Amino acid sequence: MLFLLGKKALYLTEVGPLYGEGKVVRPSGLHPIGAMMIRNATLAGGPMKISLILPLYDRRNAGWSPLESALNQTMTRGEYELIVVVGRAFGNEATTDAHADELLRQCDAVVNVDVDTNSPEQEVPLLLAGYERSAGDVLFFMEGHTELDPDCCAMIAAHFRDNPRSRIAWAPRIHRSTTSLGLLIGMHSKRHERRVWQQGGFWLGANSVITREYFEHLGRLEAGYMRFCERVLCERVWRENVAIGRLPLPLSIHYDDMPLSQLIDVAATAGEAKFRYYNSAISGAGAGPVQVRHGIYLIANRAVGALILFPVACLLRGLFLRVAVAANRISRNWAYRFYVAGLGFADLSGFCRARIRAAGVRRPHALTAPSKSPL
Repeated sequence: MLFLLGKKALYLTEVGPLYGEGKVVRPSGLHPIGAMMIRNATLAGGPMKISLILPLYDRRNAGWSPLESALNQTMTRGEYELIVVVGRAFGNEATTDAHADELLRQCDAVVNVDVDTNSPEQEVPLLLAGYERSAGDVLFFMEGHTELDPDCCAMIAAHFRDNPRSRIAWAPRIHRSTTSLGLLIGMHSKRHERRVWQQGGFWLGANSVITREYFEHLGRLEAGYMRFCERVLCERVWRENVAIGRLPLPLSIHYDDMPLSQLIDVAATAGEAKFRYYNSAISGAGAGPVQVRHGIYLIANRAVGALILFPVACLLRGLFLRVAVAANRISRNWAYRFYVAGLGFADLSGFCRARIRAAGVRRPHALTAPSKSPL
């Protein structure tokens, strides 16, 4: 049991019987934060409206709970809006599900975007489409597998009420999983969250909130960086030395379970995004020179190196991840080490794939002398 003391009430994070499952429980006799907050919360002296932006992709085993939770906030609907974004793969699913159709009718807007929602690299265009349709003063980006706490909007409003000069803030998440792989995914996410709690950060997974004015000042999300646009935006915040606020209580539950093949695809796509970030030719990049954390990417950033490393990384990513899942029955510590290694090789495979494509390499004899790397 872990007790968290917030400004308004004492919360208990209760670990359930499933791997990594948790839920926020309010002790009896305490009112929800939504009932405590001052309803006329203000931002820069005027009425504040929160925009929840929910792209319905990658729902995993969350069902319709992300959509339901966004509609059932303790804050009145006039004080927040829900913008749902759907892509090509969603149409048949929604029209054949009466419950989903009813939920969508309750949203403030449903934006249809002609992108393949089965592809992780189309994630940012969905988020941007939701932003462009929104009208709120504060933006909160969700994922299809993030379920909001009933007081999510109320806690966001309370933060900006108590900190009227705040522009951006971050909150932890609760992780839920029912499988060994999901448990390892959650462990890795929580490790990164601890680091972000210390230095501040910006994520698109239902734990970062930003004012519209500051979001636009920073240049919004640049889809060319794919999911690394989070990193770029955060670097711009650091460059301006703007404080990133902390919300002490979780705003959402993150569903961690996914098939192994999907995890590999997501991690490889992240590697491709890292390639674009390291070789940025996009205007208005982040905070300055890119710092390469692992020297292997210097090798992989050469066409010949990428061609050699790609099959090795593809082989080892699946091997280490499968060993991690099996080892979890014996030692969680060793399982996590294998998991990190497997995830790293999956990331490297995506980086190599991107370099090979960028060099136009189809067969070994097609290789040309690599240009100087910007790394």
